[in-house]
Amino acid sequence: MLIIEPYNATHLVLIVVLPVLLFLVLGRLLNSRKADFRRKAFLWICCINAVLYFVYKVAQANDPSYGFELLTNLPLHFCNINLILLPLAILTDNRVLKAYQVYFGVPLAALALLTVDPAFRSKSLIEFTCLFYFYYHSMLMVIPLLMVRFRQFKPAFNAIWQPTVLLLALTVVMHGVNTVFRTTGIAQTANYFFTYGLEGDFLTETLKAIIPYNFFFLLPSLVLFVPYILVITIPYHLSDHRKKKAH
Repeated sequence: MLIIEPYNATHLVLIVVLPVLLFLVLGRLLNSRKADFRRKAFLWICCINAVLYFVYKVAQANDPSYGFELLTNLPLHFCNINLILLPLAILTDNRVLKAYQVYFGVPLAALALLTVDPAFRSKSLIEFTCLFYFYYHSMLMVIPLLMVRFRQFKPAFNAIWQPTVLLLALTVVMHGVNTVFRTTGIAQTANYFFTYGLEGDFLTETLKAIIPYNFFFLLPSLVLFVPYILVITIPYHLSDHRKKKAH
């Protein structure tokens, strides 16, 4: 019942309905609240998600079907790190970290929902681990977008380059972790940030066929962020331009 397979009806309905529902419900609940209340609400949600993530990993470790290995399940993937960076961005009100969440956290979480980690394929949605996977990736999309909606972060073209550098730096670090783990033999399948590709994934396999070098094949994928960045930034850019022209 409600089995998840890539792009089956359950998967497609879920990745549309869940993020939209969370965005609408939280948006409605927080709409009439003061900015400080919204900020605290976002922080509480992030803290709850972090606790649930720990429970989720314990559940995976105790389920033989996942073949859980500690060193390949450290919280070092894109979205795992964002579970830490998102509350840090809100707590410190750091513009670069907020920009990173809006410009890269949202599309990367959406990509995780769209592709579905192989560990969750053929799993039932009603399993805690499977349901939480979709829930927390949805939240990593919803909270940054709500920050934009409630003017806690204003998209701007001059805010893009620093989070881009941060993303590249994190990817370099994670490729270093993967390389050390693999060459020393302590975790021969380590693949944080998927710098060694992802078997069965159309995008990474296509890029790696064009650029057959680990890590470097990911660089052209930065272009894929451009349409989303333009869509979310241009309305604010045009609004600022009109205001300056009016003055």
